[in-house]
This record gives sequence, C-alpha cells and structure tokens, in this order.
Amino acid sequence: MVDIPVTARLKGLRGRAGVSMAEAAKALGHKTPSGYQHYEDPKKFTRPYLPREIIEKLLPLFVGRAADGGAPITEDEVWALGGYDEPPRGYKPMIILPSAPSPNRSLIPVYSAARGGAGHVIIDHTPIEDAVPPEELLHVRGAYGILIVGESMVPAYKPGDIAWINPHKHPERETDVVLYHVPPNGEAEAIIKMLVSFSDREWKLRQYQPARDFSESRLDWPVCHRIVGKRNVR
Repeated sequence: MVDIPVTARLKGLRGRAGVSMAEAAKALGHKTPSGYQHYEDPKKFTRPYLPREIIEKLLPLFVGRAADGGAPITEDEVWALGGYDEPPRGYKPMIILPSAPSPNRSLIPVYSAARGGAGHVIIDHTPIEDAVPPEELLHVRGAYGILIVGESMVPAYKPGDIAWINPHKHPERETDVVLYHVPPNGEAEAIIKMLVSFSDREWKLRQYQPARDFSESRLDWPVCHRIVGKRNVR
C-alpha cells in the first residue's frame, strides 16, 4: 500500500470542507495564501505529519463540513494529519453546537443572557436569532454571539450589544473573555470580563462599572472562550 503524503491528505480535506487557500491561511494567522500554501506542497513540506499547533487551528475550519455532499469531516480525520490515531490526551474541544442550526452557513446563533448574582450572567444556549458575524467567524465551528445585559463592562460593551465569541481561541492577556464552570449547554452561569492575566491556578479579571480587578479560580471556571468583536446596539 502506498502512503499518501500529508500534503495531499491536507489538500483533500480542505477540498472536502470547501475552504479556500486564503481562508486556511487566515485561520493559521497568515495575511496571504502563500503562508499556508507550502503545507500542501510536497517539495516544500517534507515532514511526515503536521505540527499539533497547525492541526488545532484547522479543526474549527474543517470539522463537520462536507462541501462535496459526502460524509462530514471528523476530528479524527484532522488529527490523523499529525499522526494521531485519536485526539491527544488533554485536548478538550470547546464546541457549542446550536440547537437549531441555521440553513444559511453565513449566520451564527446569538444567545440571550440574564443577570445573575455577584456580577455573573446566566446564558441560555437556545438561539434567539441567527446573525451575520464578523468575517473571521464565518467558518469557525461553534462560533456564537451573546446579547449583553448589565453595565459592568460599559463602555466596552453596553446592554443590547452582541459580543462575538470564538470558543477555540486560546486565552491571552488583555483580551475580553467569557468564563464558564462547565462546557456550556442549556442555561449556563458565566462571567464576561477583561482577562488581565492568568496562571495555572487563577484568572485575573477586570470590570469597568464599578472599576475593579479581581481573581477567580481556574478550578471553578475552567472553560474560557474568547470575545473577538461586537455589534453595537442600534
């Protein structure tokens, strides 16, 4: 049996997903397709497998898609590009599947929020609408929006704004985040704040109204989703 090079298998999955080279390049953080192209060129990429960090960025772009009308791409198929028989230990995909996916692939679900205690919110993961997201979320599996309530993050977010969420982006300092106790499903308690810094044990967070910095345990709030944009209230 002839082994198929990883470059050819990657190209095949990208074709099945209906993803352009430009879209794949953007998912990897490149401004032009040439930054991605060498991963599909057997003369330039000669390693037997893709690095794990590349696979993790391609997962939300490929998994679940089937532009050719065949079987949707699975996580195992993407991980196989890295030589894995199954997702590696420690990998915990934070994917939210809408309860009623929109037939229009350019739309993503928006969930409602209600005020909880101690500056928390309760997010109901039943879509209240499907909305057009920013371009960077168009092909991100599990991307969603949250209708903001409360004024603790004014002026960054006002009541009625929609915060756009990428559940796959890793935590970074000085970014806005949504923290959950468990991977969200149904009604879930959450914290929406700026992530000032973090360690293995805690998140250091900031709110604006009233202004204060505080810390929360990562054991209590292990799930962190990144806010990547917003739609202002009209």
